[in-house]
Amino acid sequence: MITKAKTLYAVILDLRLCFNLLRTRADEMHKDLGVNASMRAVMESLAGEDEKTVPEIARGKSVSRQHIQVIANRLTKAGLIKARDNPDDRRTFLISLTKRGQAVFDEVRKREAVELRRWSEGFSNEELKVTLSTLRKLSNILKGMENE
Repeated sequence: MITKAKTLYAVILDLRLCFNLLRTRADEMHKDLGVNASMRAVMESLAGEDEKTVPEIARGKSVSRQHIQVIANRLTKAGLIKARDNPDDRRTFLISLTKRGQAVFDEVRKREAVELRRWSEGFSNEELKVTLSTLRKLSNILKGMENE
């Protein structure tokens, strides 16, 4: 008999595989734009927002500030984000997409929308709703364990 814990472990293994496959696909899809999956993720955090700090982005993604800083440095060097002094905290900068960065991210989204439409054909609406609900529940359980 398969226990719920073993089934959950199988889900987690598939999540890891999907994460890696999505990262590889994003790297390939946006290579000509000079954007890898990590850069894309930081740009997504800034899209539609005024400005954020590196620590804010890191907290939102549950990764280290140093990891996001390395990516932000690459994005700055590529001219896709800009930084300015943070009047509320002199230790951090406020970063935002440049006009070029927003244009590049708009192209990223356009390309991904085509793929998402194609991929979504393999699922029913109900399957996607159940999957979303389950993953959100797992995320909330894991977030609740962060301070233990």
